[in-house]
Amino acid sequence: MSCAAASDGSAAGLVVGIDAGGTGTRARAVWHEQVVHEGASGPGNPLTVDPAALRASYRAALAGCPPAGNVVACVAGAGSQEQQACITSLLAERFPGAQVRVVPDFVAALLAAPPATDVCVIAGTGSVICSAADGGFAVSGGRGWILGDHGSAARLGRAALERFVTDPATASGLLTGAVKEIFGDEDWREVVSAVSRAPSPARLLARAAPLLTTAAEQGERWAADRLDEEMTLLAVATVRHIEEHVRTLAPSLALSGGVWASPAAQSAFTAAVRRLSISPLTVTRSVREPIEGAVRLAQSMSCEHRASAH
Repeated sequence: MSCAAASDGSAAGLVVGIDAGGTGTRARAVWHEQVVHEGASGPGNPLTVDPAALRASYRAALAGCPPAGNVVACVAGAGSQEQQACITSLLAERFPGAQVRVVPDFVAALLAAPPATDVCVIAGTGSVICSAADGGFAVSGGRGWILGDHGSAARLGRAALERFVTDPATASGLLTGAVKEIFGDEDWREVVSAVSRAPSPARLLARAAPLLTTAAEQGERWAADRLDEEMTLLAVATVRHIEEHVRTLAPSLALSGGVWASPAAQSAFTAAVRRLSISPLTVTRSVREPIEGAVRLAQSMSCEHRASAH
């Protein structure tokens, strides 16, 4: 598609939104509400990926993307100014002359949530709870899969693999087969070794999350118990967030992230958060993907720029 060029060489009105996490990086370019580029690649979290691999992920996701005037990247691991500057520099090099903004990944999920959402509970490779607050954002949870990220794919995968390596002889055929598919071996020693030497353990653990949720959905008690444990901890953090940051009497929660594709995970969390909350809650799963939130933010930058120009 041909796009009219602005004076700086970018397509007039063309914006780029990027959603980058511990597992993958997505990029979308939109021109007058039409998608003119879609790209996807590997992990884009600057805290868990080495600089060369990080650059390669963004380069691959943006390969063939037209020049843009406004670029927004919503990035996991970009909570500090240092990490934001790292991604900003990378994108400014790719889009010279563009306005570039880098924010944490939860911003994209919150902006893509249904209207009137009070709290967004994100569970992908990691997990975090966020809401709008005083022109900015209030955030709870996170902390990484070792010290936090309860209910995340990394934590669910960790629980499944702990079960397997503790007593592989009693593991179901389904669990054993899935472990072999991921690791190429069903020897528990190989599993332990693979996780220990993985460049990004969280990403590898996240691949094993369906082992837990599928086992729970098939009625395996150990899996249902571990899933309930993780989702209860996420619900505790969510209720605490609501009490500290939300003034709505009947808050609306939106669930965003790959973990919620599991009916068992969604059901376990919903039951736990309603049990723990003193307020009535509405819990729904976000229909729109976070990349749409990133694009919306880039479009709002264009509107602000046009308004300031007048």
